[in-house]
Amino acid sequence: MKESISLAKHQQISKNFKIDYNNIRELLYEKVKARADEIFLICPGENTVEFTYMELKSLIKNTYSIFRGQELKNKDRISLIFHNSPEFLILYFSALCFGLTVVPINPDIAPKEMRYIINDSKSKVIFYGNTLEFKIKNIKNLDNVKLKKIISINDQEFSLKNEDSFEENEISIHDTAVMIYTSGTTGNPKGVILSHLNLLSDSKSISEWFHFDTKTRTLCILPLHHNNGQVTTLLAPLYQGGSTVIVQGKVSLLSFWDLVNRYDVTWTSVMASILSILLSIPKERKDQTLKGIICGGQILTRTVQKQFEERFKIPIFEGYGLTETTAYACLNCFPAEKRRLGSVGKALPANEMTILDENSKDVGENNVGEICIRGYNVTSGYLGLKEKNEESFRDGWFHSGDFGWKDSDGFFYFQGREDFLIIKGGENIYPAELENVLYQHPDIIECAVIGIPHKLLGEDICAFVKCKEESEVSEIELKEFCKNNIGGFKQPQKIVIINLLDDLDDIPKGPTKKILYRELKKYYMENLSDN
Repeated sequence: MKESISLAKHQQISKNFKIDYNNIRELLYEKVKARADEIFLICPGENTVEFTYMELKSLIKNTYSIFRGQELKNKDRISLIFHNSPEFLILYFSALCFGLTVVPINPDIAPKEMRYIINDSKSKVIFYGNTLEFKIKNIKNLDNVKLKKIISINDQEFSLKNEDSFEENEISIHDTAVMIYTSGTTGNPKGVILSHLNLLSDSKSISEWFHFDTKTRTLCILPLHHNNGQVTTLLAPLYQGGSTVIVQGKVSLLSFWDLVNRYDVTWTSVMASILSILLSIPKERKDQTLKGIICGGQILTRTVQKQFEERFKIPIFEGYGLTETTAYACLNCFPAEKRRLGSVGKALPANEMTILDENSKDVGENNVGEICIRGYNVTSGYLGLKEKNEESFRDGWFHSGDFGWKDSDGFFYFQGREDFLIIKGGENIYPAELENVLYQHPDIIECAVIGIPHKLLGEDICAFVKCKEESEVSEIELKEFCKNNIGGFKQPQKIVIINLLDDLDDIPKGPTKKILYRELKKYYMENLSDN
């Protein structure tokens, strides 16, 4: 690290890890020198847009005029409310290079939720996409915030030349770069503070882990308001002078293989549920370029992984991370023959990991406990939440609230979130155990397992399954299938076949296609519970 300053205990590591730049602007400008006329950004859509490294830098400098027109100063915060678009990308990079803090907001959440994030983050200006004006007008009671609609990067204000005399703001490696709000189990979302150090260390770790280089081209199908989209498929290829394909708007997975083939994509990052959806689509791979798929955010069952790799002949590299660790904290080993299947891999160079009990004691190898992380890619904390910070960042570790274990070779295994653990008659059951079995049934496309109330046992098990359209399989037959493949106490009390429901078309998912277990539980309690 070029700049030395005391880090929080949970951000310190014992191993050497060199950060090559002081901030994202320095990284970008260095790559512009080396790759000036090479394509960096490709944005397919109704009007496909491409930018070379030099074109991006020019647009960034031009955008400074927009910021100064809004009277923004170094370290001010701005909210960006856009679907994936060139406009988001230009404002994102421009803000990081100007010295602002970016607060990306999911454009699909309700105006009330947007208002909370805007007010809590103390954003000075809201930049939003042209198609979102109807929603922005419904955001009430904003605290002295300016609104700025961005129609297109082709607008004249993006072409106004920046004054050569303008001196760029000084940016420390520890300055806040991005603030991402994560939804909790209860209450309002938490603002996770991510510094330039966090972004640089995680993007460097990921890019070096998978040997990214100038020929690397990633495909981003996850939303850019999410940390995975920003880091894994945008900043990681930038770190090595590669390029990225960012699809405008929401991506139809029907076009996934066409995009990979058309743009010679070498890497992409997905949620496990996306792999299940791709398996259900009757389209085959045509490319010869894709080297691997990075997968995280939820448990990848062995069944889905095996089916995907056998059909598409492409290795999946499972990993584990949270918004609090910028993106990934561990990844399965590259190349593919070094992987340990079923594992989420080893800790990245930028961080260290361990498994602790409720008293912050190491549980040792092959014992289940809480996954804890410390390192350069770990957030300094949550915005304005003193008690939550004391609870989550203690004893020199970030306590994730996730369960897992570590083997003797340093490979970690993710078992599930503490929130989703099912405790049936005192027995701990992880949803993935039954999901892995259900995915083996030839008629099942997707499944999700939740805990439901039980008067005697405390909780029992309910599985929601989505079957192939032509399937006629019954709940009784699926229960019989489970009996033959998993222990008695792990068998579901109920199996809900979504195809037979009138008011639920699909397993609910968030913007990154992560399964929303809480929404399923809410649906069950409101519509199916006997209590």
